[in-house]
Amino acid sequence: MHRYRLAVVQEALGELGAAGAILTQALRLDPGMADAARRLSLLAGRCDLPGDEPLDPAGLRAALRHDTVDRELIAEIVMRHLAGAGPLAAALTQGRTEGWLATARGLCLGRTAPLLKDDLLLEALRTGVFRSPELERLLTALRCVFLLEAPARRLEERALFDFALALAQQCQINEHVWAVTDEEARRVAEIGLRATALLAGDPGEGRKLLLGALYQPFSILLGEQAGPREAEAIRPRALRDVVARHVADAADERERRRRLPRLGAIVEPTARAVAQQYEASPYPRWTSVGLLTPARLRRGLGHYFTADELAFLDRPFDVLIAGCGTGQQAVQAALAYGPEARVLAIDLSAASLAYAARMAERLGATNIAFAQADLQSLDDADLQLVGRFQVIECTGVLHHLAEPFRGWRALLACLAGGGLMLVGLYSAIARRGLRALRSDPAYPGPGCSDEALRAFRQVLLDRPAGTHAGTLGGDLKISRDFYTASNFRDLALHVSEHPLTLPEIGQFLAEHGLAFRGFQLERGVLARFRQTFPDQAWPGTLDCWARFEEANPHTFSGMYNLWCTRC
Repeated sequence: MHRYRLAVVQEALGELGAAGAILTQALRLDPGMADAARRLSLLAGRCDLPGDEPLDPAGLRAALRHDTVDRELIAEIVMRHLAGAGPLAAALTQGRTEGWLATARGLCLGRTAPLLKDDLLLEALRTGVFRSPELERLLTALRCVFLLEAPARRLEERALFDFALALAQQCQINEHVWAVTDEEARRVAEIGLRATALLAGDPGEGRKLLLGALYQPFSILLGEQAGPREAEAIRPRALRDVVARHVADAADERERRRRLPRLGAIVEPTARAVAQQYEASPYPRWTSVGLLTPARLRRGLGHYFTADELAFLDRPFDVLIAGCGTGQQAVQAALAYGPEARVLAIDLSAASLAYAARMAERLGATNIAFAQADLQSLDDADLQLVGRFQVIECTGVLHHLAEPFRGWRALLACLAGGGLMLVGLYSAIARRGLRALRSDPAYPGPGCSDEALRAFRQVLLDRPAGTHAGTLGGDLKISRDFYTASNFRDLALHVSEHPLTLPEIGQFLAEHGLAFRGFQLERGVLARFRQTFPDQAWPGTLDCWARFEEANPHTFSGMYNLWCTRC
């Protein structure tokens, strides 16, 4: 606790690297210290750790085991920490100079190298994705060597098997987004997995399954006929435990999907196309969420609204999460708004909602209900949703509709008097580079196959840094969405996208009697805006923000996330 408090002081003083280091020490002493893990994750969102101070490996491992923090950020810290010195740094250096396949062979074909036994590396692989093209090249080379060159007996060695299993878990997490050569594809097709022998406990078939899992989801390799009970017979046991969890989760989601309530039909053509994309590729596949306490949420809302406007938080109230996807935002909101909130989360995709419902139960969000619906139809009187919600959150959704403002109007009909609305919309300025990417000769088109997605992504990965410098504030490879299949499809291959400008948004707000209350942005951006427009009182006018964005075109690379309310 002393270390945690010291880290709070160091962070306040701007000593962010030192704060990160001392938080990892606190987690080494108390691995269950959720506040320290949460603060470390938030710190990682503000700066690139590690800094000048060394991080404690045991503390980092502990942080990776907390599912109420953003583990993706922790995984990135871990990989930067490992790449800074030691075996991983040496392997990356060798890969650059001698080639990635040669480096991979040296790591695994003879004796298993110390790098592949590193507990922290294994934990990171099992936990989250990371933005590192070089590490991806090393891992894909290792995967290739396992499949094409390593004798079958090599996977009988426990240390190498454990690494291959962690690598397979990483491939499941990133949804097999890595490119596959023709030779690898042929070999995978020839694995010849014998399901009967596998489910009878044959360890040789288990090792075949492991090789297959480096390239394909367990659901494809096993099919739906293998339930949790059948999976219990798989050997080796470490593989059984991983497969059993995947099979049980898939079975749970199928059952939740069957019971899912539906609010009206999805008939509009664009909505149906979007639903089809997310049924096939639910987005995002998250495993952890950074939680906010109700007190912290209220302090955050206090930047946008008065105490009187927030008084409804003290009594039962209704929240709508429109277009919740796989539920990360919805679960976070349900827990942060607290037990007085009754949260309804809707989406076009039943597959996404089933995932969301499973994760909500796992994280104890009991005040949330899920339903399949088209938000464009919510103003239908038969649904009894008109004027019901004190809070509506709709981020990353409206710009995928054929007519974004039509959807926004339907949501406004559901907003209670004095209600608050958070809307997230793509910026036409920030996404100019991404939209230009659609004319790239290699672009496979929206709705392309997973194979085409991987091939196109590899083309982008192989291009020199800065090739797409106008994309999301720099090279596309800096985006976290580049590193999983569903996220990449949502980022660059979406079937429907209609970015907006601030003048268009301002006109809609004026026409519908809505008051702009401010953007959700990093403190540094807000500080630069105040320096640029010192006479502007918070939250500033949209006209000034439009001028600021023209001068700083990547300000809203994520989205325009803005709060508003009725005037």
